[in-house]
Amino acid sequence: MRFRTLSAALLVSAVVLAACDSDNSTGIGDTSNKATVQFINASNTSLDVATNGAVATGNGALNYSTAGSCMSVDASNSGLAVRTTGTSTALAGFTPAFTAGGNYTVIAYPGTAGATQFVTLSNAFTPATGQAGLRVVNVGLAGSNYDVYVAAPGAALGTANANNLGVGTGSSYFNVSATSAQHIAVTNAGTQTVLLDFGNSNTFTAGKRTTLVISTLPTNTTQPSGFFVTGC
Repeated sequence: MRFRTLSAALLVSAVVLAACDSDNSTGIGDTSNKATVQFINASNTSLDVATNGAVATGNGALNYSTAGSCMSVDASNSGLAVRTTGTSTALAGFTPAFTAGGNYTVIAYPGTAGATQFVTLSNAFTPATGQAGLRVVNVGLAGSNYDVYVAAPGAALGTANANNLGVGTGSSYFNVSATSAQHIAVTNAGTQTVLLDFGNSNTFTAGKRTTLVISTLPTNTTQPSGFFVTGC
């Protein structure tokens, strides 16, 4: 009888320990439900990115064209909020939707009514061997639609790599050379009249993913501008 009681007690202890271990009470982080997230500020307002109310180093006071640090968050309950720098009120419009094991870029940009809007993009792409990945996102003025061309310096523009990008949309990633500089040009959709020329000296790192963000800030004119961010 005493043996049965002791066995039952040991069994209960084992169950409790297993439950605690699955809840990470051992201090070992559970990565099974994590997603990687990076924020890019394409708005004209300085932003903080908070996780469960705290702003970590690298994610505070993000100005226009600035990217935050790479974060590992709970995919189902990220605790992320975007705030105007110096305030504690979360901006409306950001509704995190991540998948465990996923890698994401979130871009904040100005909407037509002045409110900050957000676009969340998956970074699920592996560049071809020896090449880099490039994606283009348009967060410019309402009604702007762009084509983007990547070509060898001195070569004709050829076929657009990104087509008819409307506001708040991004192209899929595509492979670009990581061994030589590239010419990158932005045109109105359906034309080869260049609106924005990034020149012939654009270089990329093999195996890395880069996002080209096209906007009309900081000058707020119809003339597009842009910047590059290497992803996590």
